[in-house]
Amino acid sequence: MILTIDINKELPGIYVARAEQGGVLVTEPQSYDCIEVAIREQALNIPPGFAHFVEFTYGGMSTGTLAVEEVPAMAKDLADRLVALNAEMHRIAELRRPVGG
Repeated sequence: MILTIDINKELPGIYVARAEQGGVLVTEPQSYDCIEVAIREQALNIPPGFAHFVEFTYGGMSTGTLAVEEVPAMAKDLADRLVALNAEMHRIAELRRPVGG
């Protein structure tokens, strides 16, 4: 089973993680002070046998599918990648905007 954990920035310094399977919320949303901690803690709190794979999303971007046990050690790199992908997405969107629009 693949668990999807969507992380959203609610306010500066407040990120809410929602774990879903097949679009159905499987845990109560949890708040964290940064994306890295959200990724690490969510992975560590997946009950053994509940899911073998996990995918994290932030701002429409994804880490891709990962083995649950690999995630805690990768949390910083995954968070940095999600933030960088979002920055690139916004940069590209700005380039596509018409001048004066």
